[in-house]
Amino acid sequence: MFKAASAALGALLAVTLTACGSDKSDDKDEATLTAPEKAVAAKIAKAFGEQSSGALTDTESTCFAESFVDKVGLEELESAKLITEDGELNQASPSFDAEISGQFADAFLGCVDYTQRQAEEIAKSDENIDVKALETCLAEEMPNSFVKKLIVASQTQSEDATTLGEDSTEKLTDCKTKATKAEK
Repeated sequence: MFKAASAALGALLAVTLTACGSDKSDDKDEATLTAPEKAVAAKIAKAFGEQSSGALTDTESTCFAESFVDKVGLEELESAKLITEDGELNQASPSFDAEISGQFADAFLGCVDYTQRQAEEIAKSDENIDVKALETCLAEEMPNSFVKKLIVASQTQSEDATTLGEDSTEKLTDCKTKATKAEK
């Protein structure tokens, strides 16, 4: 599920919803991790960065992983089957409940300026997009509170996951349309 969850986030960031440059790590308290926690965070950062298809920087992936491990702790990550008792990453079958998924979302959104990153990624593939206009629209239509609900619903496969996914696709499409530059 971690692989699926991070791949879903990668898809969000890589604009494959059918239709992230700011490092916010300065805005959060610095995580103080033990050596085993640092080792697990490094594995998570590597996997998360790879699965984001290059949409996240190494700094963002590291910030996310360290914050996530700090928020959840090794015992809970093991209980959720994200790591084995040997500290190895299990990407195939972790099980996040709403609380861990919320902490995942908080760590992600605390380290990545999602609306800016999403706007930049979309603009890379469409030169007719005004990146600032898109970022403004996304910030209004898909604030962090909405993105967090979307992440939690996706990871926990809640009954509103499909509705939230469709809503996010519609909002993204509308924002893209509003941010399209007039052709000369």
